[in-house]
Amino acid sequence: MSIAKTIVVTGANRGIGAAICKLLLSRPADQPLKLIAATRSGDDLGLAQTCDGHRVIYRKLDISNHKSVADFAETVESDNVDVLINNAGVNLDADYNLRNARRTLEVNYWGTLDLCHNIIPLLPQQGGRIVSLSSVASSLKPYSETIQARFRNPNASLADLDALANDYLAAVEQNSEEKSGFFHPGRSYNISKSLLNSATRILAAENPGLLINSCCPGWIRTDMGALVGSGKVQPPKTPEQGAKIPIRLALGDIGGVTGRYWANDTVRSRDEGKVQEW
Repeated sequence: MSIAKTIVVTGANRGIGAAICKLLLSRPADQPLKLIAATRSGDDLGLAQTCDGHRVIYRKLDISNHKSVADFAETVESDNVDVLINNAGVNLDADYNLRNARRTLEVNYWGTLDLCHNIIPLLPQQGGRIVSLSSVASSLKPYSETIQARFRNPNASLADLDALANDYLAAVEQNSEEKSGFFHPGRSYNISKSLLNSATRILAAENPGLLINSCCPGWIRTDMGALVGSGKVQPPKTPEQGAKIPIRLALGDIGGVTGRYWANDTVRSRDEGKVQEW
């Protein structure tokens, strides 16, 4: 039997995170996995300690808390992590204000980035993978040309992205999002995912031996997916259908592509994704 791959999945307790875990554990026993299912509580999720040759470990992780992230990395250091799937995230724009906008960026952007920085040293430096769940909402089309250029700048550093994130929060505080080029208010989730896509490109350039990509799973029937469309139209895809793209990026043959954003041509498509502009 081949050596088991170790995969970390954050936000594993519900929605797409839970579906990713279940699909991973449904893989054939001759492709063994050690799944580290991370949640803020660290509770047993009922996935079973062993499952057809696979193993499940539960770990506590709050990606918005640096100490929690550092402690998590220390606990999994001996597990020889092969893949990190960044699924944990929030969408608080239904109650849009500065506090919630900052919280959204702290979780979806800065928290995810902090976890990446802590896990990258644990990955095989040739062939390790990171997959970050992004969104079609990351599209830059609504923003001014100046803001788009800052996101797309091929020479941008993570410090440049931090400055862009803080400029957005300053615009929220001043009620000047549109004037500042960030389109209309109520888009902190969108901004956080745009930042995540840009960070994906930068991390990939900094770590050429790794495959680091982001992806949109589509419009999924989850609590977060239900926030789109104001309940007038139901999301067309199940969490399991949405899990197909991140699992492909985690374990499939992607031709060595790194630093890119993957999605289907429509949020309703059930395909396994391809590189897209955002």
